[in-house]
Amino acid sequence: MISQSFYMRNHLDDVDRMVISLKSVVEGNLDQMAKFKFEICMSEALKNIVKHARTPHKDAPIEVTLSETNSTLVVEVFDPIDADVFDLRVHARELGKVDLMAESGRGLGLIIQCADLVNYSLSGDRHCLELQFLKQRI
Repeated sequence: MISQSFYMRNHLDDVDRMVISLKSVVEGNLDQMAKFKFEICMSEALKNIVKHARTPHKDAPIEVTLSETNSTLVVEVFDPIDADVFDLRVHARELGKVDLMAESGRGLGLIIQCADLVNYSLSGDRHCLELQFLKQRI
């Protein structure tokens, strides 16, 4: 895998299928722990985009791009077109401060804790969440 793009409908029903597809592509590039963290990040990021990305284009797809360097796997998750800015680094709560009985509120903190690097920036005309994961050492 050098670089691949994937498109997902902006629907919660499509998140699990997309995560499974992405996991199969990174197989062999990440060790077990990194793959586990990758899966958590992708599930949380995609669910959050579907639930919270405000866009007038409800059927605009979510694009995910996977690429690699010698040492890292880079994931770029692009918000649907015309979505409002939502930098998860600003909104994430520390995991220790989330009520143990709460049904939600951990996702953003999990992403920040699990990815080796988290960036959010404008890329062209869309906002992009960039996650990096260190590849396995052979």
